[in-house]
Amino acid sequence: MGFRINTNIGAMNAHANSTMTARELDKSLSRLSSGLRINSAADDASGMAIADSLRSQAATLGQAINNGNDAIGILQTADKAMDEQLKILDTIKVKATQAAQDGQSMKTRNMLQADINRLMEELDNIANTTSFNGKQLLSGGFVNQEFQIGSQSNQSVKASIGPTQSSKIGVTRFETGSAAHSSGVAQVTIKNYNGIDDFKFPPVIISTSVGTGLGALAEEINRVADVTGVRANFLVQTTGIGPMKAGKTDAAFSINGVKIGEVAYQDGDNNGALISAINSVKDTTGVEAAKDENGRLLLTSRDGRGIKIDGNIGPGSGILKTNYENYGRLSLIKNDGKDILISGTNLSAVGMGTTDMISQASISLRESKGQIDTNVADAMGFNAYKGGGKMIITYSSVSAFMSANGMSEGSGFSIGSGKDMSKLYNSTDAGLYATAFSLVFGVSANGNSQFINFQTSAGGITVAAKDQQAGVTTLKGAMAVMDIAETATRNLDAIRADIGSVQNQITATLNNISVTQVNIKSAESNIRDVDFAAESANFAKFNILAQSGSYAMSQANAVQQNVLKLLQ
Repeated sequence: MGFRINTNIGAMNAHANSTMTARELDKSLSRLSSGLRINSAADDASGMAIADSLRSQAATLGQAINNGNDAIGILQTADKAMDEQLKILDTIKVKATQAAQDGQSMKTRNMLQADINRLMEELDNIANTTSFNGKQLLSGGFVNQEFQIGSQSNQSVKASIGPTQSSKIGVTRFETGSAAHSSGVAQVTIKNYNGIDDFKFPPVIISTSVGTGLGALAEEINRVADVTGVRANFLVQTTGIGPMKAGKTDAAFSINGVKIGEVAYQDGDNNGALISAINSVKDTTGVEAAKDENGRLLLTSRDGRGIKIDGNIGPGSGILKTNYENYGRLSLIKNDGKDILISGTNLSAVGMGTTDMISQASISLRESKGQIDTNVADAMGFNAYKGGGKMIITYSSVSAFMSANGMSEGSGFSIGSGKDMSKLYNSTDAGLYATAFSLVFGVSANGNSQFINFQTSAGGITVAAKDQQAGVTTLKGAMAVMDIAETATRNLDAIRADIGSVQNQITATLNNISVTQVNIKSAESNIRDVDFAAESANFAKFNILAQSGSYAMSQANAVQQNVLKLLQ
């Protein structure tokens, strides 16, 4: 090769290589000092774009995890509050059970009701004050609340917490049929008991024999109550319409086919002649007699068979001839507040036929605190007769009523008795009808009696019952509160189970996105982070190259000195 002075190609090559080595050495030092393989877009344009996307996704998932933890915190707060409410409901049911026995006096029942009222207030206080970050949880406003737990929009979990106030839980359905007055074979079907299927019960004989009647039907219904959700009870009771007066049964007097015969009894049955005579055969008839606090005669079938009176028990007993054959009233209870739909054959034998009027009411826990009006009490099965707590007298004239109930001319109320009864016999006026009634039974027509007041109706006269006292202050009320408290417990358990499922769902999602976040960070690290072992080797290589480049450049410059030797 020729010797040149103006252009030192060797030095230029050495310089160019040294420049590239220096650039790579700078990159290596930058990577080693930052720990990142990509410090600028020029380092890896496509890798940087992928790494940035992964970094954004990982950061979003981190916040989603925080959102999920907040959701779990909210649900756990609500769950613990409802756990305390369930303890309150347990106490309410215990107190209602304590009141559901006739060993309690009115005073002790009132005290129990006062305790229950306080417990309900605390239950409502928990419902209205439980909150998270100022947001009410149990008052009914926490519905379809969303928690973003994904890296993309609308990747969320929805949660709802139902209201837990006493006015919103415990809604229990009570339905009671009319008083049945005909025997036969009845077959009952509960329609759509589970929302899809019908449940058909075996036919049940409604009669006065042992093992028949509404008691046998209630037993069949309660046997599968866990399947249908419907429970049943019955009240087979024949009640006098006024205080007992002196009278006499006839020789053919019998109950459920068991002859009792002639019994003379005093006003109020003071010597217990009639009641004792009936109770002397109660083990055979299944019918027990008693006198209530108002002096009325009560005939009760304990096992639910019918009560049938043959012969004449006498007008002084206060029992209407229309009630000589009585198969009682059937009450159905469902713990979800929904209508109880039934069908079947001969339903009139259980008081639930197409022409029968069925009392219906849905009662919440809070409503059980207040006075129970007549219609609701009737739906709960408080009364032995149908009609919103009213006993219906269907005779359209006084004479028909008097003759049908043994009040003939020979009863002391004849036309010649000096009581001017002929006007009453011929009248259909409701007020006169009530007057005739008061003459026989000593019941005033203006409604001042403790037992009844009179109201006109299309069918004649209705004998109306009074409203019932609140809550557990009566035996029937205590049993109703037990049912309502049980429903309230089921309602809260359903809400807790729902939020527990959501909590498990969120926990599973958090576990998944936590693993996803780790994997995404790992993928980003593979792209963005430097491999110190490899980069250290690169640095050593470029450092050596930089030194050798400097040496090569110095040697290239030294070659120019050889030209001087040619000039010597």
